[in-house]
Amino acid sequence: MARRGSWKSSSWKSSKAVTKTSWALLKANPYLFAFPILGVLFAVVPLAVFGIPALYFLDADNIWVAVALAIALVFGVQAVVTFPAAGLVAAVDEEMHGRDASVGKGMSAAFGRFGPLIAWSAIQTVVSVLIGLVRGNGQGNVIGMLLRNVIAATADILWQLITFFVLPAMMIEKLSPISAIKASSSLFKKQWGTQLAGGVRIGGLVALLVILPGVLIMVGGIALVFVDSAATVITGATTAVVGFLIIMLGALIISAMRGIYSVALYYYAKDGEVLGGFTGEELQSSVRLKQ
Repeated sequence: MARRGSWKSSSWKSSKAVTKTSWALLKANPYLFAFPILGVLFAVVPLAVFGIPALYFLDADNIWVAVALAIALVFGVQAVVTFPAAGLVAAVDEEMHGRDASVGKGMSAAFGRFGPLIAWSAIQTVVSVLIGLVRGNGQGNVIGMLLRNVIAATADILWQLITFFVLPAMMIEKLSPISAIKASSSLFKKQWGTQLAGGVRIGGLVALLVILPGVLIMVGGIALVFVDSAATVITGATTAVVGFLIIMLGALIISAMRGIYSVALYYYAKDGEVLGGFTGEELQSSVRLKQ
């Protein structure tokens, strides 16, 4: 029991340390925050172009057209989110090596890799669809549904982990998507062996201090909406929106910090280079291992 408590304490300390270091770099270069914001704004386009028609055809019981539009939606969102994420990686790489960068330079670097990033988005879409098929539509017996959800969740976590370095490999080393996937998986195995158990720990402090309060505020606002009073309905709706915006803010901060940290961890895993104000101990202990 003491060992488990010690592991939890070490895990929290590691997450807290890397989160603070990532936040320091983000605060020193606030323009980096623009990249995840652009991802959210860009995502509105495929949601409008494919999402609304998909709902229309689904309501009209035209399932196959709705499914095709839903797949196009997944690809569209994945693509428009990938480019700002790649731009962030390019900008962070410049900053960590003492070179000036900007939103424009980062996005220019991303669009300079247009073909490979579109191909990577397509691969991500295929994997998402396959995991969705494994998860199923919620029909069947309880045991079967639980088993499918466990398998799908495990596959999703494993995929996110082994592809953590894909964007750094594609943007820094100019690798193709397939080569980047192989390189990402190989780097994890080289640095941390085969004892991977979860993922890269970062953002726990933001989740605790920003996202959790946002969830509580939103839930409280939703509860007020159901009170039989016009004044409380307005107050509740406003409160719920504020809570949602706080959650979005926390998610955007974590997204930016993960981009920053992915570059630092990439260089550390590749050749032991320590950049961005992190320490070797923080970088080594950031990946959850089997105990």
